[in-house]
Amino acid sequence: MPRSKPAVSSAFSAPHAPDAPAMAFASPFASLTGVTRQSLNQQVYESLHQALASGYFAPGQRVPLRAVASALGTSTMPVREAVNRLVAIGALELLENRRVRVPLVGVERYRDLIAARSLIEAAAAEAAAPLMNDAVLEQLARAHREMCEISALPHNEENVRAYLARNQAFHFLIYGAVGSHALVAVIQSLWIRAGPFFHILHKQSSDWRGNDNHARILVAMQQRDGAEARAAVHADIVGATDHIVGDILFQATDDA
Repeated sequence: MPRSKPAVSSAFSAPHAPDAPAMAFASPFASLTGVTRQSLNQQVYESLHQALASGYFAPGQRVPLRAVASALGTSTMPVREAVNRLVAIGALELLENRRVRVPLVGVERYRDLIAARSLIEAAAAEAAAPLMNDAVLEQLARAHREMCEISALPHNEENVRAYLARNQAFHFLIYGAVGSHALVAVIQSLWIRAGPFFHILHKQSSDWRGNDNHARILVAMQQRDGAEARAAVHADIVGATDHIVGDILFQATDDA
C-alpha cells in the first residue's frame, strides 16, 4: 500500500518589509497548520477506507495495527483511531483477543448486501445517464480502456490492485454525476462492506467477464439511456456476485 503523506499548508507569513524592525519578525513556521493530529487521523482513515472498498483486503484477513502504521509511515495511534471508526460502521471487526480483521460474511448476508447495492446503484445509474456530459464520458471510456489493458497484463497483485482502483473510479464517476453527496455516501458505505469480496473475484485469472459488463454500461451512458444503464449495472453487480459465491474461497469463509 502506498504511503499516505500529509498535505502541508502553504500559508507562510507574508514577506517582511526591508526597513521593519528586527523584533517584528515572526517565525515563518508559526502559521503552518496543514499537519494536525486530526487531519492525519482522517488521512489514515481514508486510506484504509479506500483499501477496503477497492478489495485490497480479503474477507477474514487480519489487520495488524503496527503493519498498517509501518506502511503509512505513521504511529499506531492514528491507525487505532481509524480502525475504531471502521469497526463502528461494520467495515472491520474486533475479535475477543483485541485483534482486528476484515469481517467474514456468509452467503445469505452477502446476497442481502448485494441486493441493497443493486437496488441503489442501478437506480443511481438510471438517474445519471441523462446527465452525462462529454468530459465524464471521456473519463469513463478511459477507465474502461485501462481496465481492458490491465486485464491483458500478467496476473499479479500490482495489476489486480490497479484494475480494482479503476473499477471503483468507473462506477463512482457514474454515481457522482447524479450530484448527490448523500447518495454517494450511501453507496460508499455498501462498497466498504462488499469490497473485500472483490479480492475473491480477482484473486486469480478466471473466466469472469467484468469488462464486457462495463462496455455495456459505457454504451448506455454514451446513449444517455437510463433504462439500459439500470439493467447493465444490475447485471454487472449480480453477475459478479454469482461468480463470487461459487468460488471455493468464499465457501471456505462461509464455513469459518
